[in-house]
Amino acid sequence: MGGVLRIMPNILTERLIRVDLSDGSRVDASLPEVYAALMADRVEAFPALRPHQRHSWHAFLVQLGAMAVREAGLAKLPDNADEWRRIIRGLTPEWPDDEPWQLVVDDITEPAFMQPPASSVERAADFKNTVETPDELDMLVTSKNHDVKQAVASQVNVDDWVYALVTLQTMEGYGGRYNYGISRMPSGYGNRPAFSLAPSVRPGLHVQHDLVALLGHRQAMLDEYPLSDSGLRLLWVIPWDGGKAQSRVLTDMDPYYIEVCRRIRLRVAAGRIVAARASSDAKRMVDVKGMTGDPWAPAGTNPNPRGTPPAFLGPRKFGYERVVDGMFSENWKRPLLFRPETSGTGGDEEMQLVARGMVRGEGGTEGYHERIVPLRHRTLRVFGRPGDPKQLEDIARERIQQVGTVKNILRHAVATFAAKGNSDFGAHRNGKPSPNDLAQPQANRLDEIVDGKFFDDLQDEFEAEESERDAIRKRWLMNGDDGVIDEARKIMNAAQNSLPCPSVQRFRARVNADRVFWGRMRGNDGLAFLFESEEEN
Repeated sequence: MGGVLRIMPNILTERLIRVDLSDGSRVDASLPEVYAALMADRVEAFPALRPHQRHSWHAFLVQLGAMAVREAGLAKLPDNADEWRRIIRGLTPEWPDDEPWQLVVDDITEPAFMQPPASSVERAADFKNTVETPDELDMLVTSKNHDVKQAVASQVNVDDWVYALVTLQTMEGYGGRYNYGISRMPSGYGNRPAFSLAPSVRPGLHVQHDLVALLGHRQAMLDEYPLSDSGLRLLWVIPWDGGKAQSRVLTDMDPYYIEVCRRIRLRVAAGRIVAARASSDAKRMVDVKGMTGDPWAPAGTNPNPRGTPPAFLGPRKFGYERVVDGMFSENWKRPLLFRPETSGTGGDEEMQLVARGMVRGEGGTEGYHERIVPLRHRTLRVFGRPGDPKQLEDIARERIQQVGTVKNILRHAVATFAAKGNSDFGAHRNGKPSPNDLAQPQANRLDEIVDGKFFDDLQDEFEAEESERDAIRKRWLMNGDDGVIDEARKIMNAAQNSLPCPSVQRFRARVNADRVFWGRMRGNDGLAFLFESEEEN
């Protein structure tokens, strides 16, 4: 379709969404046809979907589908586009002309797709800020060259606007005064991550799984959070002029509700779609600090002194320590779709932990992050039996602690070399990096290596007979090839070859660094138990 608008786009009836199918073809599909293809597991990808939009689009499809199926009273998910079209329209019967599903609606007092109506035509004057491209409208704001950048699209299609609207309205945080964020994050600088279980990350299987889980455990959401069984479902169909009096509360909302956080209207200018933005005096929903029952996002249980729960996805991103925290820490309440008993698995098959999210900071975003962790059936089963999770957690925490010990020793040894063999590193001198500064990247490199296999190695130990676990742990730490200590030794040797050191002092620096490395490793503050047989000999 290029950048020229031919028609007023209606996503229920017109083929506006590009889809790559499993037979290798690319087709244009309406939203109901997208659902039909997902139900048949024929979708390979949505080619216009950018990585940071994956979770917002997935969550939108699941929430909308769950509301439509429930409203229609269906016992199973429809498998054809006509039925999907019928039940989606059943959510908006007041608009027989499909205004809530059209991207451009000239009458500002009527809703448009993900665009709330105003109370009167006079409010059109509020929309003063014009946005030319969907990527400029998107939530992504970067000050550095991260995964993607803003406002780079010169040729856009309608589905680019669809994804930008969904992502902005369901994932955005605080954007400065009069630009407030969504209810489903703990603070304006938080995030709305995914941390859930799924049998596959194939779009169709993933959507089907989460749809069934939400429909089957609706009551659990109502029991845990002050939501309404007959609450509001699509916030973009309700008039909003940006005032505080129009703010909604959580008790008004359906468990699957889809919100909007910004006042946006798409228009046609010179044959192309553009967007217009208006400011708001208050949040669309009264602040509940992210405690909304979001089925994908962990909820913080220990707020800071100001009463705000922490953002789950922060500087530690989805490294092995953060994932272990999400699985076990009492600081986080596992979301509905992470719990095996409510996520559609009884623990008899392997699942994948799907972790996705955008790290947000004050004034911008700090990159999109995604991690897929295969979890074996025995690992999954522990979450449904008393006592077992603690055993798996203990193994994971011990491994994290031991990696931390090796990293500290590696950092000390490399810093010793960087200090020409001296143990007194000092601070920055003449603006140059200190030995500790030079050593930190080496510790980070070890972390990356451990991270790549952490959960496979963890499950190997956990699934072994108890009598075999000690030997497995020791081999993981040191086996002469790819154990944690072996990798640390390789990194130290590489650092000694690459870091600057006068040739006259290099031999002394190497000897002292090696002495620190192996001396501490064998000492009481290291991993002495690995060397007990040597001591005996």
